[in-house]
Amino acid sequence: MVVLLVAIVLLFVVLFNSGMFGGKDTRVRITCAGDSLTYGSGVLKTREIDSYPSQLQTKLGTGYLVSNYGLRNATASASGDLPYVESEQYKESLKSNPDIVILMLGTNDTKTFNWNQEDYREGLLNLVKSYQNLDSKPVVYLMRSPYCFPIDNNIQAEYGVQNDIVNGELGDIISSVAEEAGVNLIDLNAVTVGKEKLYTDGIHFTAAGYDLISDTVYDFIKKAVKEENKK
Repeated sequence: MVVLLVAIVLLFVVLFNSGMFGGKDTRVRITCAGDSLTYGSGVLKTREIDSYPSQLQTKLGTGYLVSNYGLRNATASASGDLPYVESEQYKESLKSNPDIVILMLGTNDTKTFNWNQEDYREGLLNLVKSYQNLDSKPVVYLMRSPYCFPIDNNIQAEYGVQNDIVNGELGDIISSVAEEAGVNLIDLNAVTVGKEKLYTDGIHFTAAGYDLISDTVYDFIKKAVKEENKK
């Protein structure tokens, strides 16, 4: 009986915050845009629970609405084999009226048949600016792709991903784009280096790995909220 009552109260809070009772939707809207690391590859059967956006939603609570616009194999580069900018996920993310955008693209850009340093930088910068130019004027967080390593004694990571680029110059490009665009940088590479046990294939994560990512994002968001409340 007590459990049922708690569930009813929680449901009421969610519906109230979403404006279902005629009021204004007061939730902070967080749009997560990216590739399979946003989508939840590695935990496909439980991604609605275990992907980093889903875990972030749980941690932030009913005052937030976290939406997952991840696209597996997506690239930031317009010349890649699956440009995010041409996807329905991207179009929907632009319509999501976000207060916060968390963007992570780059791992697929480093594939041997995709990698073009100039195209990647241009594509990533254009994506960041497209979110900055939205009417909702969201705060944008640009995430550096997580650490990537080869498995089974291979020199190169799975799927043609060049782990030396992911762990090297990709980070430099992402940092320079963040600085030029004036957006926040979250360095997932530094957070995940040495955490091989949290991976399923050297690129994608277990539920525990996505838990680490969601914790990292959560800390950045809560810190930003705290600083904003001090003003």
